[in-house]
Amino acid sequence: MPGRGLGIAGFVLSLFVVANVVGLILSIVALIQSKRAGRPNGFALAGIIIASVGVVLTILVVALTVPAIVHAANTCARLGDGVHVIGNSTYTCTPTSFNVSTHF
Repeated sequence: MPGRGLGIAGFVLSLFVVANVVGLILSIVALIQSKRAGRPNGFALAGIIIASVGVVLTILVVALTVPAIVHAANTCARLGDGVHVIGNSTYTCTPTSFNVSTHF
């Protein structure tokens, strides 16, 4: 059946965060091949759905964490090495890393 192998590969890859985009592409190609042959392809459809959700969630996580990491790095660059308490947050800054903990 045309597209079945690609559909299964796309489905499997869609389950892994690092391969979501590849899984999405393979699943789309597999679904197109299956439709041209007039055959259903549940694996390809499931791969498209799962990979799409994974891509959106990955984008959201990156969009929320990158600004926080950049802010923490800038704060440590401004404050210098050592442990600094600002409001409810404790910044532990070293020359090679930083850690931020928040206390409520």
